[in-house]
Amino acid sequence: MRRLLLLSALSWAASAAPYECITENDFCNSTDTSYGCTPYAGTPTGPWGAVRQQLIESIWGTPELPTRAVPDYMETYPVQHHFGNCRCLATGACPPSNCSAEINITKIVWTMHEKDLVFNSTVYLTRNSSGIAPSTVPAEGPVVWPQFPSSVATSDTLVIYHNGHDQPCDTCDTDHGGVVDYFNQLGFDTINMQMPLYQCNYNATIGCKHEYFQDFQNRGYKTFRFFLEPVVLTVNYAKAMGYKNIFMSGYSGGGWTTTLMAGIDPRLNATVSVAGSVPCDFRHSAWDFEQFCDNSWALACNYTCLYVLGGLEPHRAAVQVMHEEDPCCYHGCGRHGRIEEYTNWVRGEVAGSFGAVVTVGNVHEVNERDKVIASVVLDRLHQGLAFSPSVLDNLPFNALKEW
Repeated sequence: MRRLLLLSALSWAASAAPYECITENDFCNSTDTSYGCTPYAGTPTGPWGAVRQQLIESIWGTPELPTRAVPDYMETYPVQHHFGNCRCLATGACPPSNCSAEINITKIVWTMHEKDLVFNSTVYLTRNSSGIAPSTVPAEGPVVWPQFPSSVATSDTLVIYHNGHDQPCDTCDTDHGGVVDYFNQLGFDTINMQMPLYQCNYNATIGCKHEYFQDFQNRGYKTFRFFLEPVVLTVNYAKAMGYKNIFMSGYSGGGWTTTLMAGIDPRLNATVSVAGSVPCDFRHSAWDFEQFCDNSWALACNYTCLYVLGGLEPHRAAVQVMHEEDPCCYHGCGRHGRIEEYTNWVRGEVAGSFGAVVTVGNVHEVNERDKVIASVVLDRLHQGLAFSPSVLDNLPFNALKEW
């Protein structure tokens, strides 16, 4: 194998040792193969519509996106959900079960074929839960809930949230870290997605190994479609269901997926990628099979190119969030000047908006600051308010502005 995949060896939490921000030797030239670098192509100069078609063709073998919108399998069933919005729990007078109620969750399965390879992608739809609350909230129980199902209006804006390389990789978690519940409680229907072979897409025969796809890719299979097609099909489904706006966010591998999808599909009105990428000329140590800068998709449109496509059309917005001291991936410290430099270049190419935010953080996660940033962008989209460079520059908690 031509690459050493370092993802599994990474610590996904804050290191016990003090974080050391390395500012020297952080640049990779286009032919560099030293540690943290891969060869890469230069950023295309447009026309950007044609570049997007070339990108799509590199992934699917055709310049058109898949169009089917009917899932291969769907099942809706109730689950017990903990809300925590009753006073007796806060005072310790009742158990957590007193603050739980049934909600519906819909399991959606997409089956994808590439020659003799067949993979399923399982995603989960949960509804806006902002109107679900106990009928009575006494300081001491019992708590009385309204009869299920509660009457909750469906938002016209759908959130797609992508978990990425979540751990443990062999356990199906429909809301790792509570991010989906966060969006639901804000008032938005949300679809939770994960990477191929991870969590709800786990395959015990293969394991959580994206390098599995490398040999097939070398033999002419279009394996990158398995990473991106589930999102395209979900967008098709959402549009068929009547959603007006679609917002996508994700972290780590989900941030990578969000970045790719923002470039591929202009039906994503606004995106927030958390710890998902940096341009190819930045040194980076946490590579996985799909992320290398000399992959076929990246030779058609590298990361900087994707940032352009993500904010290309008027009224679209793409936001890239990094953590100042992320121990895994795409740290911001020591890079502020270079981040602002490529941000300004991208803005000169787009009719929409692109912004970069570095938040204070030393854990590879979606932290509370990241959630607030995503919710500000989401709310602005939902209200139909315009995006602009100044709007994105003034997103909260941005260490690029010496927060």
